[in-house]
Amino acid sequence: MICAIILASGHSSRFNNQTPKQFHQLNGRIMLDYPVQTFSECSEIDKIIIVVPKEKLTTIQAKYPHHKVVAGGSSRRESSYNGLKACSPETEKVLIHDAARALVDNATIIRCLNELNNAEAVSTVMPTKDTVVEANKNIILSMPNRDLMFLEQTPQGFHIQTLLDAHRKITAETTDDIRLVKEMGIECKTVEGSENNFKITTPKDFQFAEMLLKESI
Repeated sequence: MICAIILASGHSSRFNNQTPKQFHQLNGRIMLDYPVQTFSECSEIDKIIIVVPKEKLTTIQAKYPHHKVVAGGSSRRESSYNGLKACSPETEKVLIHDAARALVDNATIIRCLNELNNAEAVSTVMPTKDTVVEANKNIILSMPNRDLMFLEQTPQGFHIQTLLDAHRKITAETTDDIRLVKEMGIECKTVEGSENNFKITTPKDFQFAEMLLKESI
């Protein structure tokens, strides 16, 4: 069984609105609707778990009666772990996805799942178009090879027991599930993401996402 866990319990200080961005209107629907629909329409996904703020549990469960809705925690890591614990015992693989990446497409999901047949953990990435520098206090420390630099996206795919073990054994706080697995010394692979699968964080991001949605109609 393959389960998709959609993380929708975060709050963004960069989005200037009292409503958490994942519940904000995006082209006539709340943003969370889009990834929920995309994962629901993917034939490879057997179960969807949506992780939301505790105060949204009743509302969101009523909106998505065919999916399991659980409360998030005080951090992304805790929310991800809560989603994992809600998976059924039959679950073999999981995809972790940020609700803020509302425009994820089916092809990206399938690429991630296909690579998971050959790896314990898979991250979705995009090559960087810009030169990357490492700097501290306005001083450039190094300029890594751009050909080796990628921007990470979600979904991230895992064999569920691998990710559960990482959450239980690695104590360092992190905002990334792949990093937890890497800390255990496990090889993590990558697959190509999508330019449209960007994280919607600012009002300008919302405007751009709405433009893309209107163009797709």
